[in-house]
Amino acid sequence: MQLPTNVSTVTNLVYAQDGYIRLTYQHFCSLRFSKRITFNDDDLRQELLAMDLPATEAGYCEWLDADHQAQISIGWAWFTSASDAVQRLAPGGISCNVMLTSADGNDLGSIRTGELLNRWLSNCAWREHRHFDTVTRLAQAAAKLH
Repeated sequence: MQLPTNVSTVTNLVYAQDGYIRLTYQHFCSLRFSKRITFNDDDLRQELLAMDLPATEAGYCEWLDADHQAQISIGWAWFTSASDAVQRLAPGGISCNVMLTSADGNDLGSIRTGELLNRWLSNCAWREHRHFDTVTRLAQAAAKLH
């Protein structure tokens, strides 16, 4: 599928009518995700335990590429099986507002895009950025007050 004709181009990233930002995997890998939000979710941990996954901790993580007006967001669920264990991707996939394309601009499709994003997450250092950012800590503290 070629890029739709009525998209707004912003610093060579575009929003299409369907809400996706289309770019190649190589371009995606060159992005700098500077905004990182991570939080624990006990409901997710309970769901994983029900799936026979030994989750002692679980939560969600979202990264944003804030260098462009057309912001790319990638989010995923994670879990650990012991307090000092490495975080692992939880079943359920990755959510992202990206549709990866071939070099000639054709969509790779949602399944192939998901596979490549999973490969990217499996090879990047997201586990090193586990700590909560200030915004998340403030939101959690406010939620406890209500």
